[in-house]
Amino acid sequence: MDVRTAKSILILEDEPLIALEHDEIVERAGFTQVTIFSECAAAHAWLKLNTPTAALLDVRLRDGPCSDVATQLKNNGVPFVVCSGSSKDDVDPAFRHGIWVSKPCIPEDLIAALTQAKAEVASQA
Repeated sequence: MDVRTAKSILILEDEPLIALEHDEIVERAGFTQVTIFSECAAAHAWLKLNTPTAALLDVRLRDGPCSDVATQLKNNGVPFVVCSGSSKDDVDPAFRHGIWVSKPCIPEDLIAALTQAKAEVASQA
């Protein structure tokens, strides 16, 4: 099922409290369908059947770096925001295709990045 029209977002975050905070923030940014995973493998399986409007990624999840997920999103034309405490220069180049927000982040900065991601989708339509 393709959920792109539902203003859906995929969140990849392994810290439960941060995932809950991001859930609130993405809803404030206008996303109506939120899917959260803490492991790359689960996200890969979900992405085989679904295409979100956008995604919000941490660089590393419970089962390792999610650079393959970032590549999969890029290849599928899904804009993504990277919210990480890692330095942009020290991560896999796959993450450089996303909009970068440093963690800990100010909610307004994350909303601005998500709004930019949604604008990218609108410009592709």
